[in-house]
Amino acid sequence: MGTSTSCSGGRSGSPFDPEWLAPDGATARSSDGGEQTDSDQEGAPASEAPVAPQNVIAPDRRFGPARAKMGSYLGSGNRDDLRSATRSMVSKGMGGASRAASTMRSTARGAGALGQFLAAARDGTDQRVTDWVARCRSANLSASDLALEVLKEVSSGFGSIDEESLHDAGAEALAKLYENHPDVDIFALTDAQIAEVVGLTIANQICQRIDMQLGQTYEKLKHDPVMIQERRADIREWVWAEVRAILEEKQASHADPKNLAQSVLQTALQVFAE
Repeated sequence: MGTSTSCSGGRSGSPFDPEWLAPDGATARSSDGGEQTDSDQEGAPASEAPVAPQNVIAPDRRFGPARAKMGSYLGSGNRDDLRSATRSMVSKGMGGASRAASTMRSTARGAGALGQFLAAARDGTDQRVTDWVARCRSANLSASDLALEVLKEVSSGFGSIDEESLHDAGAEALAKLYENHPDVDIFALTDAQIAEVVGLTIANQICQRIDMQLGQTYEKLKHDPVMIQERRADIREWVWAEVRAILEEKQASHADPKNLAQSVLQTALQVFAE
């Protein structure tokens, strides 16, 4: 969670969502060359996908209270302060859980696409993916290189400004998968392992969002750098624990990775807004 992506938040009179964010229903190129709407990419019908009015003007200093609470957390290490910071970030800074889910829809799309690709690689349901897996196996790549190749293949169709952060979140998720399961075959994952990758990707993206919106707090306060890194590690641990609990609850009723990703992200943001 570096601070290079932190920002000052929305300017006075600016909308909740940045201008570059594609509107709901916009089309994007999928990995197989076809076009998908946002609702298709997220794996949910339009009636279930998060929908928020566009171009709504956000309040001034919308992340100010969240940054103040984050400052308290950095000083105390108290997770109640951390929860207060994320609650304010989502509810006031991002306009509530529903709007936050709409703003972060590329997170659900990316995590779901990664999960679907891993399932297709295992099941052999897509000949193009099957041929690609055979080429990768014959190349005898290392685990880290295999992960990079997977992410390159999955993210090639997004073309979004979010692509780099999604790539980083997916890379961290796959690295954590290898850490948790050292002998895992990335092309033969269980449903539980694929769900774990989906959940880790979402958790990493939420951490990136915390860093982007509240990262100024790390930079402005004169805390010991080692302690700051310890706090960041604690944030990641806490976010993943919350997301993992939601993932375990949702996994049985959402077999498709896209639907799972959408449901987990929406529920996680509701929990963080409470």
